[in-house]
Amino acid sequence: MKKLPAYHYRPQKNWINDPNGLFQQDGWYHMFFQHNPNAPQWGDIHWGHARSRDMMHWETLPIAMAPALEKGEIHCFSGSCCVGYDGVPRVYYTSVGRTEDHRDSRDGAEQWIAFLNEDRLTLTQTDAYALLDPAIHGDMHIRAWRDPHVIRWQGGYLMALGGMQDGRGCITAYTSADGLHWTYRGPILQSDKQDDVSWECPNIFALGDKFGVLYSPFAEVQYAIGTLNDDFSLSVEHTGVIDPAGRQGFYAPQTFVDEQGRQILLGWMPECDGKAAAMAKGWSGAMALPRVMQLSETGDLCCTILPEALAIAGDMAWNALAPGQTTLSEHAACSFARIRGCITQPVTLTMATKADGSEYSMLTLSPDGTLTLDRSHSSASPDANRSPIACKVPIKDGKIDLFAAFDHSIIECCVNGQWLSGRVYPENDDHAVLLVKTADFLEAACCDQFQQVNQLF
Repeated sequence: MKKLPAYHYRPQKNWINDPNGLFQQDGWYHMFFQHNPNAPQWGDIHWGHARSRDMMHWETLPIAMAPALEKGEIHCFSGSCCVGYDGVPRVYYTSVGRTEDHRDSRDGAEQWIAFLNEDRLTLTQTDAYALLDPAIHGDMHIRAWRDPHVIRWQGGYLMALGGMQDGRGCITAYTSADGLHWTYRGPILQSDKQDDVSWECPNIFALGDKFGVLYSPFAEVQYAIGTLNDDFSLSVEHTGVIDPAGRQGFYAPQTFVDEQGRQILLGWMPECDGKAAAMAKGWSGAMALPRVMQLSETGDLCCTILPEALAIAGDMAWNALAPGQTTLSEHAACSFARIRGCITQPVTLTMATKADGSEYSMLTLSPDGTLTLDRSHSSASPDANRSPIACKVPIKDGKIDLFAAFDHSIIECCVNGQWLSGRVYPENDDHAVLLVKTADFLEAACCDQFQQVNQLF
């Protein structure tokens, strides 16, 4: 499997990971991202850059930020962008240097600022306002301290950073009046397990009168929703997994508010077919489809597909499905599918990529809300991860609204606001057939014709 995704963003070659510095201004969405411009594997981390009017038709721009070698910086790790009250976008990120200089990511990371240049294409970083541990934390030391996420908050600014303190993952809070000078306020949330696992890529956000956090603990991305107290700790009301894929297809997401006031979430889709495959393909990693974060009727977190994402597809007319097996598309390697109705028995969506039925990936939704991606026959490659990915989705009175996206090596599925993603690596999907099997009377729609979405600078 060497084909680039057709409608999931990634540059033409080499490595990408975490989405960084997401913001919208003057109608343009800007997406920065972790990028090795020299190889399809992690290392020599720069910030890549792309922009879009709708978060689907992306224009890949020149490298936005390279490590400031003259200042001892060798990697520009993840961070966020906050458009200030003055309209100026400020980028906050983690600066990493050499271990021998006591600047490694484990114990010597620093938090720097970068400013967007007049060309609106590139960034210039500065250590003039650098935050240092333990200087800002007093007697406390936070290991793997990184990935600042900054939002406007009560007339000033609120920053969250991830890491680990005394062997427990944590998210810590900092406030600033001007977005440049910061005061440590304490932990927002901390693990009750002393498992030596840091929480990276924290996100903070407000939805209605509730406050939320996201974090990536080297596994499934977690969330917590509740009330932010005066001491900046979170009184938690709901917790869960934003997507069960983790390192198998959805990790290190970032959220931001666009000019329409929508809380948009964008995640990284790692590869899971081995380093040799990445070297052979010449690329590694892609971005997930953008999602809109909302609160459900119960006050829990749910996500819907960004409407602009659906707009890249052609006709998706609804058709009645009788019990049995139906072919939705015979050229479905790049396709959208939707199913709605009430289920009393499991419904399956099968992407078959070999005529003899020996290679396929299958999504199964059970009436109890168990959603499973079966990858056991998805690839002939011995290096591809073929373990199943599963989660529980909310189903009330049997009603489902299922959306599935297939894009060569990418599968994303959303049922009633809960997502499941995964990577698959068929040997050849030129004539992929999408089948749906149900025992109920449902409605389905499918599209395998898309607009061209990605452009190179």
